Amino acid sequence: MTTIAIYPSTPDRARSQQIRVTPRGRFLARLAVIASLSILLLSLFSMITGASADSEASKVTYEKMIVAPGQTLWSIAANLEFDGDRRELVDEIMSLNNLSNPELSAGQKIYLPTRP
Repeated sequence: MTTIAIYPSTPDRARSQQIRVTPRGRFLARLAVIASLSILLLSLFSMITGASADSEASKVTYEKMIVAPGQTLWSIAANLEFDGDRRELVDEIMSLNNLSNPELSAGQKIYLPTRP
């Protein structure tokens, strides 16, 4: 024969079954709320300011070029259509291609900015 014992829920027993949150648990809960709010605010800020992949900076296109023997960044920059100082264009080409100095070797592949 099987005996089933049923314990009625008394206020003392109900109080002992409540979830207890430790200080570490409260800290983690607050951290999760702060992280969620930060992500929400950053996404709202990017929506308001219009930051997207279609921004003005991404409209610059690039052309791949193979350096011929005897070519330098200065000669390449002189052949490009650019309304401004040639030094700025050389600096832009160097930063685009992660060059530490303006020396090129024949056969080297570089990217050149093209403007619409």
